[in-house]
Amino acid sequence: MNDFTEFEKKLDELRRKLDEIDRAREELLKLSREMKRKATLTISSIHANRVPEAKEKMEEAEGILEELEAYRNYEIFYPITREAMQELVEAAVFLRIVSENRLDIPDYDIHPSPILTGLADAVGELRRYTLDLLRKSKIEEAERLIGFMEKIYFSLIAFSYPDKVVPGLRGKIDMMRLSLERTKSDLISAMLLTKEKPF
Repeated sequence: MNDFTEFEKKLDELRRKLDEIDRAREELLKLSREMKRKATLTISSIHANRVPEAKEKMEEAEGILEELEAYRNYEIFYPITREAMQELVEAAVFLRIVSENRLDIPDYDIHPSPILTGLADAVGELRRYTLDLLRKSKIEEAERLIGFMEKIYFSLIAFSYPDKVVPGLRGKIDMMRLSLERTKSDLISAMLLTKEKPF
């Protein structure tokens, strides 16, 4: 009669490991969703000119990032958290530009990929913010933000990595170029309109 004791023990060990990974997956999904939500609220608050509230939401999002550290060694960590990390970087970059007038890469100990794609996505938020400034005839402020958009764009075009290395970056670079061109065109139109206005 065959003795399957050792075989069953190894299967049990595999099941135990997979159960642990599955529990980690559920926690990673929960934390990632919450961090992304906080980052999105940060961006919304900036557009609503509620910078103190944006800073508060940003701190909460960064607190969740610290909680995620406990799961870093799981191989599913990056695939699950990548999108939320990207949103976090986007919010952090956007917030610093608007509130501190500086372009900076946040000191997050995360994979390089969502840092680059988050930077790229910040250009879209800068365009939205710039258009709002142009509607208020704040030409100089709009020009300043376009300068930040240009710096991000011309910095990222040097990162010519395939999608397997930095997923989505190439497409985002194309979108950045279009956003930049359209925003510059909007700026010129606003400047001409300002000149035409009677005193």
